[in-house]
Amino acid sequence: MTSTPVRHDFPVISTPGHVPLARHETAKVLTDWGLPEKLVDTSCLIITELVTNVVRHASVVSPTATVTLAVDDTGNLVLTVADAHPFKPRPLMAAHDFGGRGLHLVNALVHEAGGRAAVVPDAATGGKQISIRLPLAPA
Repeated sequence: MTSTPVRHDFPVISTPGHVPLARHETAKVLTDWGLPEKLVDTSCLIITELVTNVVRHASVVSPTATVTLAVDDTGNLVLTVADAHPFKPRPLMAAHDFGGRGLHLVNALVHEAGGRAAVVPDAATGGKQISIRLPLAPA
């Protein structure tokens, strides 16, 4: 398992067909880095939910998004999804038939792993970055 800082960025087209491509790219990279299977699975689910949110809520302003996978020098896996839409997402108070569970699921996964989540403005695009930090070692 790598604990040396590494980074992999890749673009995602904001269409439904590219959500599984983002998940597969995430799985391949994190597995190649030697990360534990549970952390890879959790990360793939988080990336799937975040990219799905870009497709559903930001694609009109952001035809592409950028996914960044990194291991930082403090022993965290950092997952970032950035898009050009300025809207800051929030979990809905209750799930609806058409959605609303994604950010609740992401927050639950982050909490379970002992990680942190943040939404920060992206000055370069006028949009935002959703950044997830998960410890490489179990919490």
